[in-house]
Amino acid sequence: MVEVAGDDGDRRLRVDLEVDPSDEWDCPIVSQSERASDVTVNAVGDECTVEVQPPGEEGIRRARGQISEDCLCRVFQEFGYVPRVRRVDEGTVSVTTYVDDRDAVREVVATLRETLDRVRLVRLAVVAGPEPTEQATVDLSALTPKQREGMELAVVRGYFDDAADVSLGELAGELEISKSALSQRLRSAQAKLVTDAFEGVDD
Repeated sequence: MVEVAGDDGDRRLRVDLEVDPSDEWDCPIVSQSERASDVTVNAVGDECTVEVQPPGEEGIRRARGQISEDCLCRVFQEFGYVPRVRRVDEGTVSVTTYVDDRDAVREVVATLRETLDRVRLVRLAVVAGPEPTEQATVDLSALTPKQREGMELAVVRGYFDDAADVSLGELAGELEISKSALSQRLRSAQAKLVTDAFEGVDD
């Protein structure tokens, strides 16, 4: 869990991200262990202190680092959100945060992508309160890579918003595929997500 100055008690959306650092990213979260399921980060100002528990080891590894402009924590600090590092797996950092709305999701993801090698939106959930209960979840990990790529871009760009200012053609252009191909991907992805959402629900 990451403890950073701020309060996320009234956030409405839970966002799960997977982040791959760039080669120039000197982050103690990753440098201490390529794998960890217990990560604690205290990031205040320009400094951070990291504690990680690598699997199979009894001791906790501790390190201190400087928060640079391309640091994960710096990006979240700029937006006033609190990132929680859930695990590290082969250098990929899994992060959860709570934001106000989908506009915030787009802004955070876009800013992270300016400095990091790869940022994937894994899950987006509607939640309530400081101890949230998930009410509706978009689990993009259940999709094929192409479906997830299309859905992630559509969600982040606000394609599904009531007042969407991006067209299917613009999204298809960004992905360098035809509109019909993207339309098919989105329909298949939506069908998969709806099926999964209602799977196991009793009448």
